[in-house]
Amino acid sequence: MLNRATITSKVDDSSQTLGKRYARTDECGIPFAVTVDSRTFEDDTVTVRELHSMKQIRLPVGELAKLLTDLSNVLTTWEESVEKYGLFTNTGSEDQE
Repeated sequence: MLNRATITSKVDDSSQTLGKRYARTDECGIPFAVTVDSRTFEDDTVTVRELHSMKQIRLPVGELAKLLTDLSNVLTTWEESVEKYGLFTNTGSEDQE
């Protein structure tokens, strides 16, 4: 889906913890990290984390490519995205991969 939208992505399927994977993307300056976890398979949503604020939102998978395209092309802001989807706080009950 991201490739069709011409969005460059990399899958990190290492055995590292999610925090270490986020740290790796932060070091590279990747602006948005998308997390697919067990909840994704239940409700078709993913988590998107923004590099600078480290805030997260959860949105339907079908809206991901458009959101990332709009953010990259400055057609929307991260703040507007947070307003639209709400902040997501991991309570620790999600089995994140």
